[in-house]
Amino acid sequence: MTPNYDANNPHHVKTKEGIEIGNALPTLVKKEEVLRCLEESGFEVLDHYDANRGVHDSNQIPWYATLDGSWSISGFRMTYLGRCFTHALITVLETVRLAPKGSVEVSRLLNETAIDLCEGGRMEIFTPSYFFLARKIGEPISSSS
Repeated sequence: MTPNYDANNPHHVKTKEGIEIGNALPTLVKKEEVLRCLEESGFEVLDHYDANRGVHDSNQIPWYATLDGSWSISGFRMTYLGRCFTHALITVLETVRLAPKGSVEVSRLLNETAIDLCEGGRMEIFTPSYFFLARKIGEPISSSS
């Protein structure tokens, strides 16, 4: 979660939990907690950053743009209307037993997760691209030959 995440904001919490459930993730935390856990586990953090900083700058395409859909041939399926159409088709296919039982539930879960990911990206409370480089304290830093 980014520094913009507010655990006292019910909308933030709902969005975060939707991302966790839909992606089968453990509890998401802010970078400070990640860094603290690394250090407590005996690691020295050499570098860390959010590769999506500036995600809404004018020269950037947000990481969630594909999930958000667009009114194009390739992007339509991810629009609200495209998701409704796909979900309806899966419902029909499961009903006539051409799709396995549970397909509708999986479709619902994936659609809700995509919505939560887009919302988390728009609010800048979630990033899928927080990177860190750490080494175990006492381990030599090796170089490639």
